[in-house]
Amino acid sequence: MSAMVTRGRRNVAAVIAIALVASLSQVGTLSAASPSAPTRGGSLKVGVFDQFAGWCMGDNNANSALFGQRTMYEGFFEMREDGKVVPWLVKDIVHSADYKSWSMTLRDDVTFHDGTKLDAAALAVNLEALRGSLYVSSLLGRKPASKSPGTAAAFTANILKVTATGPMSVQVDLVKAQTDFPETLYASGRFIARAVSQITGADCSTKPVGTGPFKVSSWNPNELVVVKNDDYWRKDAEGKKLPYLDKITFTFLVEVKPREQGVKNGSLDMAMFTSASESKQMGALLKNKNLTSLLQGPDHYPWIWFNQRVAPFNNVDARLAFAYAMDRAKFVKVRQKGIPAVVPDSIVGPNNVMYNKAGFTKFNLAKAKEHAAKYKAATGKDIEAVFPYTSGSVDSLANATLIQQFAAAAGIKLTLLPQTTAEIITKFFPFQYQVGALTLAEGLGTSFTAPFLFSDPSHGNAANPLTAASKLSPALAALAVLPRILNITASTDTTLDQILIDARATPIASQKKALYKQATQRIQELAYATNVSFTRYMLVYGKKVQGVNELKLLSGGNRRPVTNFGVDLTGVWIEK
Repeated sequence: MSAMVTRGRRNVAAVIAIALVASLSQVGTLSAASPSAPTRGGSLKVGVFDQFAGWCMGDNNANSALFGQRTMYEGFFEMREDGKVVPWLVKDIVHSADYKSWSMTLRDDVTFHDGTKLDAAALAVNLEALRGSLYVSSLLGRKPASKSPGTAAAFTANILKVTATGPMSVQVDLVKAQTDFPETLYASGRFIARAVSQITGADCSTKPVGTGPFKVSSWNPNELVVVKNDDYWRKDAEGKKLPYLDKITFTFLVEVKPREQGVKNGSLDMAMFTSASESKQMGALLKNKNLTSLLQGPDHYPWIWFNQRVAPFNNVDARLAFAYAMDRAKFVKVRQKGIPAVVPDSIVGPNNVMYNKAGFTKFNLAKAKEHAAKYKAATGKDIEAVFPYTSGSVDSLANATLIQQFAAAAGIKLTLLPQTTAEIITKFFPFQYQVGALTLAEGLGTSFTAPFLFSDPSHGNAANPLTAASKLSPALAALAVLPRILNITASTDTTLDQILIDARATPIASQKKALYKQATQRIQELAYATNVSFTRYMLVYGKKVQGVNELKLLSGGNRRPVTNFGVDLTGVWIEK
């Protein structure tokens, strides 16, 4: 992903030029290595804009809340700055010739916070928990309780079978061939290793047990406090124990002002920001010579999703009317003023393999009105819908109000509904709104986008544990929805399914890209989803914070300078 780092005032024209050129290699220069040796001890205070939902498989921590989660937990894979997914807790992974079997070997020096070893049995339990097998077993009375996997069940629905093949090795067999399966297990940083004691415990959501450099001290939805894990497995380049910090406090601050003022006056050492609603403040912080700002490229794609289960968006003309009504240039100018921004000409950005301008519904008010008229002729009704936005956020309301105005110009009536972030995420899975905006598509590849586009990510696999259990009794029937819970739009488009299946199966890059572009064109022409902007995340910190992005990945190379979940805090220290 493209990203930029600015320290104090930089040439704004140069920054804009970097932002507008779509290239994987355009990553800004990172801050210079710290001039002195790391200082041990001390604490860090971090401001985030998302609440902490909990720590089990079904608890969806959004964006900046993941910043705190990833201090306690680590992933099986990590992503390099060039977008390539590389091993982390998994030491090695190999695939069969047909890409339907993947064999993983774990590192042998990793332990969980409860002292248990990360081994093949633990990896198998993690994978079975994600796909729902343990949850089903607990319902049938055969294994300890495990909370519902939620959306993870759909992300892993292509898994056919998980088999421990040795003390530290596991084989995963798939329903359909998938050349990017490691990216699925990375899941944009969301799939993490949990201790078996957490997964099988009744307090899975409230007592996090990971392998990370920090352990939980206390938490509630508005604050997470973590302390140093004295038994952390990883060491720095000189062979000394990590992490350096003793304590980190993450505080949820829904409004941008407390975070902005906090990093400026030192009451916060570090804070996260999102261009979805905070561009003006981000622009001011980029110019502040006393702060360091890490600005991510426009590689997160907030889509406006249409629910095809219910009126009015079960009608293609209603969807097209809404999509054509979106004045993206005006939205970016008004709501993303302050930072370099890109006006969308596709549902994904130019860095993404799916990028395709063909079929995209560019702003055209005449066409919007034309499709609105077709909808009324067919139904006898005007297009009306309820549109949720984040309650308590002035900027989220301003975004929603502008979208409401665009729709009104085409004769579409939107009623705005205030909801907490947690409520919005819960009601998206399964989708309980007529229409709503949520940033789900992201990155350079498709592993965190394709699952939302399949009508059935399990590909009709009757052996899927949740599908199979749902047929055993009426009491378990509700489980049947979980493998398809990411099908937000209620798509039944088997043609799109096959394009995506073929794209994931081919190892030939040119064929893969052509197929993904074909999928994008179909999505855009049928308006399964649309957009008004791309999103960028920014991390800001003061001068006493040192060591950001200085630790290398285990396999070599650098991490992405900043993501929607911030940075790795393992090697960060406080200059005293």
